Amino acid sequence: MIRILVASLVLAVPLAAQNVTATITGSVQDGTGAIIPNATVKVTNTGTQASFEATSSAEGYIIRALPVGLYAMRVEAPGFQVWELRDIRLQVNETARIDATLSVAGTTESVTVASSVVTVDTTSATLKTVVDQRRIAELPLNGRNPAQLMRLVAGVVADPRADVTSGTTYPGTVPVSVNGGRANATNYVLDGAQNNDPYSNAPNPLPNPDALQEFSVQTNNFSAEFGRQSGGLVNAVTKSGTNELHGSAFEFVRNQSLNAANFFNPLDPATGRRRQDGLKRNQFGGTLGGPVWIPKLYNGRDRSFFFFSYQGTTQRQVPSTVQRIVPTTQQRAGVFPRTIRDPLANANFPNNTIPASRMNPVSRFIIDNTIPDGGAAGRINTTVPTPLNDNQIMARGDHQISNANRASVRYYHSWAESTAFLNQRNVLEQTSGGKWYNQTVTVTDTHTFSPNVVNQALFSINRTDGKFVPPQPERSLASLGLKYYNDPIIKWDIDINGYFRINTGDTNSFPRQELQYLDTVRWTRGRHNLTFGGEYGRGYNDIINNFRANGVWSFNGAAPFTGESFADFLLGSFNSLTQGIGEYKNTQFRRFGLFVQDSMKVSRRLTLDLGARWEPFFPFWDTNDKVAVWRPAERSARYPNAPQGVIYAGDPNVPRGTVPTAWGNIGPRLGFAWDVFGDGKTAFRGAYGIFFDSFNAIATNSQANQAPFGTVVTVFGNANNSFSDPWAGTTNPFPAPRNPPANTVFPQFTTQFLNAADFRNPYVQSWNLTLERELPKGFVMRAAYAASKGTKLLTLRELNAAVYAPGVTTATTNQRRPLGPALGSSTLVESVGNSTYHSLQWTMEHRFRQGFTILANYQFSRSIDDTSANKGTGQVRTNPANQAFDKALSDFHRQHVVTFSGLWELPIRFQNRTMNTFLGGWNLNSILTLYAGQPINLTSGVDNARTGTGGQRVDYTGEARFEGGRSTNDRITEWLRRSVFQPNALGTFGALGRNVYIGPGIANIDLGVAKDFRVRERFVTTFRFESFNALNRVNLGNPTTAQNNANFLRITSAGDPRILQLALRLVF
Repeated sequence: MIRILVASLVLAVPLAAQNVTATITGSVQDGTGAIIPNATVKVTNTGTQASFEATSSAEGYIIRALPVGLYAMRVEAPGFQVWELRDIRLQVNETARIDATLSVAGTTESVTVASSVVTVDTTSATLKTVVDQRRIAELPLNGRNPAQLMRLVAGVVADPRADVTSGTTYPGTVPVSVNGGRANATNYVLDGAQNNDPYSNAPNPLPNPDALQEFSVQTNNFSAEFGRQSGGLVNAVTKSGTNELHGSAFEFVRNQSLNAANFFNPLDPATGRRRQDGLKRNQFGGTLGGPVWIPKLYNGRDRSFFFFSYQGTTQRQVPSTVQRIVPTTQQRAGVFPRTIRDPLANANFPNNTIPASRMNPVSRFIIDNTIPDGGAAGRINTTVPTPLNDNQIMARGDHQISNANRASVRYYHSWAESTAFLNQRNVLEQTSGGKWYNQTVTVTDTHTFSPNVVNQALFSINRTDGKFVPPQPERSLASLGLKYYNDPIIKWDIDINGYFRINTGDTNSFPRQELQYLDTVRWTRGRHNLTFGGEYGRGYNDIINNFRANGVWSFNGAAPFTGESFADFLLGSFNSLTQGIGEYKNTQFRRFGLFVQDSMKVSRRLTLDLGARWEPFFPFWDTNDKVAVWRPAERSARYPNAPQGVIYAGDPNVPRGTVPTAWGNIGPRLGFAWDVFGDGKTAFRGAYGIFFDSFNAIATNSQANQAPFGTVVTVFGNANNSFSDPWAGTTNPFPAPRNPPANTVFPQFTTQFLNAADFRNPYVQSWNLTLERELPKGFVMRAAYAASKGTKLLTLRELNAAVYAPGVTTATTNQRRPLGPALGSSTLVESVGNSTYHSLQWTMEHRFRQGFTILANYQFSRSIDDTSANKGTGQVRTNPANQAFDKALSDFHRQHVVTFSGLWELPIRFQNRTMNTFLGGWNLNSILTLYAGQPINLTSGVDNARTGTGGQRVDYTGEARFEGGRSTNDRITEWLRRSVFQPNALGTFGALGRNVYIGPGIANIDLGVAKDFRVRERFVTTFRFESFNALNRVNLGNPTTAQNNANFLRITSAGDPRILQLALRLVF
């Protein structure tokens, strides 16, 4: 069956282009309702005068692959009056239904109809919403990032978790979960080309609102034409030029003098008020578009068009203040408020005091010279400057080669920079800064072979990078006396559990690139509207990174020393040291897919969507074959000294990706749309589909880090070693080569990162049932049940967990590993995760008409999984032997979501032009967001299971929730009762389930007021005033969830306060 499908698709067309166009369909009939065959239907783009034709039949008519924009329609048939309709707004991925009723010819030659567009979707089963240009340009956008508007669509929920992105992700990314999908499972398309960052699958930046025409968000059961990811689909289209020269100039300004202060900013002793952040932000730029015109050489009216856009952003602010836990004055002197044990004497230190002679000299230097005194409270405030400069340009050209052929090319380039910073006297004040860029080029050709056959071909290239060169500490740890290998690029990474972590930042670069070749054929034949084709893509992701080359140190009171983390640090008794040679990889990937989709008109009232997408999974591979797989019964021929079961690409019978290609990935698409009463005002729709997901390239980082390529070894503190001499009693494998010979010696307890032999990509089953109804006054209401089931989701677990026995400590972790001493902590990458999602979604929409537009949604949902991790870079299973132990609400779950957005042109008009200029032209706009809280997972922060794994949960003895109303201060101080929680009992992973409790919710309203000044008919100047979080509500962050942290269940952060923005915009 697979071979038959593949053969038919290959014969049909080799490639495919994503649909960023629109369709018009409908029927032509006389006054009695009888069908009029062979009528000529012609639509004309009013901006470019490009025209498209079709001939009606008994099934009606359809015109496909229309560029989005404003159209006029003309229908002619012998013996009937000409029927005309103007101002038809076609939106991306939209099928507009327009039924033309012709009158018998009389004295009037033509009839112009005011409005005949059916706003209810009676032809497609896809759940989607179009965010039009007016919303993009006029709604109050915090940061002018159009992607934020995705959150106004039913089924879309913001997912701000840090594991969605990474430092090399372009700043301003807005991760979302779509109908239960992971935040990196959303597919972003710009002008038909892929716009995901392959490193994390996060979105690359979109053009600014003045350069973007519109975008659609498809949340459930999109066409087989779209693949790559299993979640939602965001399909954006940039603006293009028209026959009229048009453009804009703008500047948006923010200043701290207009803003409120964050709730957690410290008080200014001079004023008694909370300190401001000193924000000064300017966003400025402009656009210009029109026909290509070269005096005396070329006039491009009706044929050649250009569009150009630029936006610059500068942001300066007083650094935000973060309260940090540091040792008190007495603790710095070695005096502790509770009993601490002397590990040498196996007794308590007298007077809970560590003698100065016992303090490690390196620890003493770090505390005395780089960490400020915390006083009696053990708290300091840290500030880090974060200036940002961001620029973007976009240029687009469109050319009508002939009546049957048009082409377009679009170039986009954005680049940003943030200055690095390190306070040598307080190394907790640090930022790595960064330099980011993204470049894309897209070339599209659309050829109309006949009114029934249209072909679209596309080529695109997408390049991205994020570079970091942070300041280095003045002294390396080796120069302070540590006996270990220190990378030439100095970095400190020291975590003192329950206190602070010093991390001065890696020096690195992450260049990546992706090419796409696409083509789509759209063929209309009788009742069948066929779309078929495919796509091919390939790319790379390189990394040059000194990650872990200087070691990652951990000091933890659970280690068998003093019982107190900072006391261990003073003694130099570390819990663990993980060291590698850095992260250097050359990941390669390719994508391929073929599809066929048929939208079949069974009758005038019923449409069936039938399709399939074949999308093989090609595992990532590395140019130097830095990939490994777990085959416990085999031994590597490439590296004979490797531990038993660790097999590499390049070994016999091992593919370059180490796991087989999944050739059988065929995803069906089934759907129906029923025009219930035949008048286009009520639709009942349903669909089911299977969607395959693609991984992000960051998941291969640890493959390149493992021995022998990036040898990573973890050594635990014991009686023989110390901070000054961590490798005492064992072999120090560093420095180590990046490309080792075949006879290289593997260190004991080596850390490996291994694919399971049956590893493959996940898939998601999605389905929906939707009822949609047109209401009076231009409103449309939609009620939907949308659901999904994720299978074979990416899960990472500890392969070689230490075996617990009564009385053991963390010092013997490696000795208790069943696959030791050859293997230490090793990660197994499996496809065993599961998820379920069910939701009820209600939408009320009013497209812009009668001076206003509204989009309102309510969502009631429940998302459950056994892992919510996005990246696939670290272990996520709490109990390595029990996946079901983590089954619970998803990390991104929000049970209730309400969103509302609206634009309103106030009906204030005057006959007097002067009065109208100054008193008319007012506009109001708003965005309301109400979110229930997200789950919080309470962990112990210690390895009481003694397995060498993290993420273990707490035990509890009673009800943690407080009864009755509580003040904001009480909720901040103690979100749940601390007293009922204890560290997990020895030998267990915690009695409390995952994600049992819910954190604070979000309530936010953004408001805007705009005044238009019409200088001339074609020139409009707009003054805008916008207020983000207009009511200055304190939206609390989640509490600290680690039980061994001094801030356990205390909330230490909040969302942005009220921010005001002024803008001036000229449009012509």
